[in-house]
Amino acid sequence: MRIDVKKAAAVLAAGFMTLCSIPLGAAADNLPSAGDDPLTDGSFVYELTPENTYKIVQCTATIVDSVPSMRNGTVITAIGEGAFANCTGITKLTLPDSITTIEPNAFYGCTSLKSVTLPKKLSTLGEQAFFSCSGLESIKLPATLNEVPAYSFALCDNLENVELPDNITKINDYAFYQCGKISSFRLPASLKEIGNNAMGCWFSITDIDASAAVDFVYENDMLMDKDKHFIYRASKDISGDIVIPNGINTIKSGAFSTCANIQNLFLPSSLVYIDDEAFRNCSSIKKIDFADGLKSIGFGSFMFDMELETVDLPASLELIDELAFAYCMKLNKLIMPEGIKTINKEAFLGCEALKQVSIPKSVSKIGEDAFGITYENEQKKTVDGFSLSVFSGSAGEKYSKANKLEFTAKDVNIAKIAFIAAMVGIIIIVIVFALVLMKRSKKTAPMNARKAAKAAAKKAKEKAEEAEYKKIIGEEDDDDDEDEDEDENTNDEDTDDDSDEESEEDDE
Repeated sequence: MRIDVKKAAAVLAAGFMTLCSIPLGAAADNLPSAGDDPLTDGSFVYELTPENTYKIVQCTATIVDSVPSMRNGTVITAIGEGAFANCTGITKLTLPDSITTIEPNAFYGCTSLKSVTLPKKLSTLGEQAFFSCSGLESIKLPATLNEVPAYSFALCDNLENVELPDNITKINDYAFYQCGKISSFRLPASLKEIGNNAMGCWFSITDIDASAAVDFVYENDMLMDKDKHFIYRASKDISGDIVIPNGINTIKSGAFSTCANIQNLFLPSSLVYIDDEAFRNCSSIKKIDFADGLKSIGFGSFMFDMELETVDLPASLELIDELAFAYCMKLNKLIMPEGIKTINKEAFLGCEALKQVSIPKSVSKIGEDAFGITYENEQKKTVDGFSLSVFSGSAGEKYSKANKLEFTAKDVNIAKIAFIAAMVGIIIIVIVFALVLMKRSKKTAPMNARKAAKAAAKKAKEKAEEAEYKKIIGEEDDDDDEDEDEDENTNDEDTDDDSDEESEEDDE
């Protein structure tokens, strides 16, 4: 499931905004007690766990630099969900080794927190535990963890040094998203999986050390799996004409995000998927060579690519997801072939130079504000001079009418008429050809008869010559005279036939 980080941040911030500002007296009035021991000490509010240990459920102090390991003889083993959320007065924090669990959102939005020492026995780290701790500069995870949770250090804008133990097997979705100061990153030896956008929007990354991770390689400024089917992250220094290696099946989420020096991008025919934000903020890309074989372009894949002017999509493409080309301000030409099925909402939002688009008949779904919409002074408006070319009765026509956009409609029956006309033409050609064959066959029959007659004439001539010879030597008789008369008649007929045959051949 995709989560918009900025929207999530806003929602969560609203939810936790009051946690650090609840008056101590009001909080204490609602707390359960363990005997005569109220579960507060003026700095923290505690909760008794089923294991008879304490969990800190709220920080009430303005300034805190450490957490105790015990409270009245009871060990403290957990930091509860949102316990320190939005405590902006904390700059440095040490957690005791008694802590084994840090629940989700525990330190969410602690924007002044620069360093934190995690417990050596920590076995559970919740999602978004340090989300949006924008002041955090370094983090070292203990060897007791085997995963980096989703969103755990997302939006830690100043995070520069990250040390992960070698037993980490998975870095989950958005774990280090938008940690803009990370310049060098070492992969753990046991790493098997990198989640969506886990390394997205790394503005400063120049080197990735994959020497210990047998399942990954780092070549030509690109982090790939060992079989070179996926690209996970590229160095910000990658520049100029970039040719993605043939064999790559997927460009993973955020892989080239913020690579601001790419100018021309050449994609291989092996590429099937471009995942979310894969080329987001590649502000110098001018040309993209899409190869046939690509099926989907993910959420925000080319968002904010400000120099991109022309997009010529392949016939194999089926899906253009939300915000895929949003705010490509210079995009002025879009070619979409038949085959595309879904164009999700805001796919081309804010593309103000794009004035005309032709929607293929194959498109069955167009999301809200996909084309022809921009914002001015935070108000939605139609792009000046925008129009669509659509098919009658298609999703394109419905979208145009719903958004009151100018459009021209093509009649879908034109293609049918053209097909019928072509078929009629073929039938006519077949009939003409058949007539020609029939005419030739009629000519062939008399010719055969003439050949037979000619053969008979030749035989008669030979017989006549023989009779003439006998006459000369005095052996003719009355019968011979009759034969001679018959032969002469036959010969005359043959001569006439030969003349007729020569005349017909001349005509032919």
